[in-house]
Amino acid sequence: MENNRNRDTINAARVIKTAECVGVSERYVNYVINGERNNDMVLSVFMEIQEGENKLLEEVKKLVPFIK
Repeated sequence: MENNRNRDTINAARVIKTAECVGVSERYVNYVINGERNNDMVLSVFMEIQEGENKLLEEVKKLVPFIK
């Protein structure tokens, strides 16, 4: 059985990038993502970073077909 307590390093990196871009703490970004705080700018930046990374990953997959 998989341990669900492992840290999601990809999401953690997005949180760090978002905090740096917006000028808030990483903890605050996590509060916003978890719905404990309301900040449209933080959520928007986080989603933009996520979408950009997903688009980049899709393009890499097209170039390197053996990556699943």
